Amino acid sequence: MMENDFIMKESIFKIAVDKSNYHILFDFNIITLIIIAVLLFIGYLIFKLYKNKNNLVSKNIEPVEITLNTGAGSIKYRIIRNYANLEIAHKLYIELITRKAAIRIDEKNDVIVEIYNSWYDLFKITRKELKNFSGDILESNPQSKELIRLATDILNKGLRPHLTKYQARFRKWYFEQLEKDKSKKESDKRTPQEIQKDYCKYDELISSMKKVNEILIEYKNKLEEILSYE
Repeated sequence: MMENDFIMKESIFKIAVDKSNYHILFDFNIITLIIIAVLLFIGYLIFKLYKNKNNLVSKNIEPVEITLNTGAGSIKYRIIRNYANLEIAHKLYIELITRKAAIRIDEKNDVIVEIYNSWYDLFKITRKELKNFSGDILESNPQSKELIRLATDILNKGLRPHLTKYQARFRKWYFEQLEKDKSKKESDKRTPQEIQKDYCKYDELISSMKKVNEILIEYKNKLEEILSYE
């Protein structure tokens, strides 16, 4: 090679320039190119898998059609059992079965404030899960909109009306009664269950709570149906 030749080496190929004859010679590193090609192919497969994963579960499976009484009448929902919907349903289902929300109310033993705490936590967590589904996710997976509508209806038509009407008033009264009991003799102090029964609208409140409780139990059963549908 001439003394005035200029050589530039790269990891992929080598360029040799013969200035006297104005020739450019390329010396490709075949092994490096093969590795790059393999990596690009793997990246393509991962992209295709991610793009199509929402359809993997729904292929050859009929949508689950459910009817649920959300407190504002019976509403029908048509849920597609794809990957994203099963993931949402599973998260919501776990929140329900691990709280008092979907356990039938025991009027004699349950403490109303504890049930309210469970409902409030369920409300917050459900809303947080729904916020995780951005516009981009919904655009790529429009089938999730129906399940999100179901979860939203449970919050806005099932839980919210009762909590708005009863919770704040009852909590205020209940904690005032607890303070009053602190000054009593130990033998005269009432249990939380005894205190709550003295609430002026106890019968009305507990009746409404049981209706909400039935909605949440039915909601849990419908999520279970979505998860185990065959």
